[in-house]
Amino acid sequence: MSRYPEFEAHSDFDWDEPLWPREVDYDPSRHASNNAHRFLCARDDHARLICSDGDLYTLTGNNTYELMTDAQVQSEIRQTDKEVRLDITKLGLMVREIKIARSVSARPFEWINARDDAPSPNDLILANNGIFNVATDELMDLTPDYFATGVPDWAFDREADCPMWKSKLGEWLEPSFHPTLQEWFGLNLVPDTSFEKIAAMIGASRGGKGTIKGVLEQLVGRHHRASIMLNDLAGDFGLQAMIDKRLMIIPDASDTELSKRSMALERMKSISGNDAVSVNRKNKAMLSEVRIPAKITLLANKHPKFIDESGALAIRELVFVFDRSFAGKEDLTLKARLTDELPGIANWAVEGLKRLRRNGKFTIGERGRVAQEQLTDSQSPALRFTKECLSTTGDESDVLPVALAFDAYREWADRESLSMRERRNRSDFKDDMIAALRARGVRYATNQIRWHDPHLSKLGNGERVRARFVGLKLKREFHPELLSP
Repeated sequence: MSRYPEFEAHSDFDWDEPLWPREVDYDPSRHASNNAHRFLCARDDHARLICSDGDLYTLTGNNTYELMTDAQVQSEIRQTDKEVRLDITKLGLMVREIKIARSVSARPFEWINARDDAPSPNDLILANNGIFNVATDELMDLTPDYFATGVPDWAFDREADCPMWKSKLGEWLEPSFHPTLQEWFGLNLVPDTSFEKIAAMIGASRGGKGTIKGVLEQLVGRHHRASIMLNDLAGDFGLQAMIDKRLMIIPDASDTELSKRSMALERMKSISGNDAVSVNRKNKAMLSEVRIPAKITLLANKHPKFIDESGALAIRELVFVFDRSFAGKEDLTLKARLTDELPGIANWAVEGLKRLRRNGKFTIGERGRVAQEQLTDSQSPALRFTKECLSTTGDESDVLPVALAFDAYREWADRESLSMRERRNRSDFKDDMIAALRARGVRYATNQIRWHDPHLSKLGNGERVRARFVGLKLKREFHPELLSP
């Protein structure tokens, strides 16, 4: 029996015409909801429509979903209404009804209709020939029950290898970085954000980081990656395009505008920290309680100058240092050869993901640990000041008045030639110190005590002190009253 029996009764039906869009029997006397369901009944023979977070998606031929604007849906309805029985108001109302009728709770990288035995979305890797389940080593067919908005261009092949890729990594990066990079690549292939990390590729131009970025982008696929500048990330609609992305590339992470620096920092911390955030969308309703599935990879010749006394960002960063430049020695055939190795690189990345999950943490080599410590110091003037001028004991008997600490800090800031952006007033200095040192056992107290400066004369009962750090001492050689003129 024909899939379209209604056409068999018409001997003059032209089988060369496309099956969709085709004429739908609308009734202009009926309300828009009735006509919307007539449209959906006819369209279901062509492709499924779903609505997620107020956006409509249509199922494509490879069982992935493509975003449709309201205007595109209205245009499609009009093509099924050749006699123009529906006015423009009804078209708009029909789209609203379609969204209600086809609303799903799923977001990209989730099951739309999950079986009881459906695998965890966090175990699923998209390839153009199926969905690979990391937990079972099974390649499954692409299915409309899984909400994917595209697939990458490479095909899964469990026998593939990548000798060229492994060789080039040895030229670009010191070997202790290789396991970390392998694990980072693997994590980017799945929507798992539980490890709460950011990758920072820092170093010389033409040193390999751009090629590594390009390979990572190809593995994830063009539908599920986005490139954004820090200034744009800090903008009102900076998160709008990230709902269906697994990879967020910041390709030239130069310093942001002063007015946007704090917002860019907070958004990076929220995304990497797997926090639920509000997503402001242009000309659309704001979304609340959204967890952005993208992992952040930033590239720069030198790291952006963030001030983050809490150390939350630096502690999450996987820092890769590129020491060598190959300027003037570029291999113009390399991109094509590495593209041919994508199935093998995917296998290499899967090995890294499995190791990461077995260990429960990233494999960090000595160079990576040193780079992260340096980054933590660079983002925290308070921590640098403490390491050089103070002793952190965590002992309740060790007291340092805020006023004395701030005087020592101003002397240190002058010697370090801190920029005006890095210098802090007394109130901010106190807050920065607590943020940087709370985890090291330092606290802030305000009840009045008698205190003797251990580096000066102890005559009398001591001075009355309220605002003070507890668990901290000033090194004698940095005492403002004992410094050489």
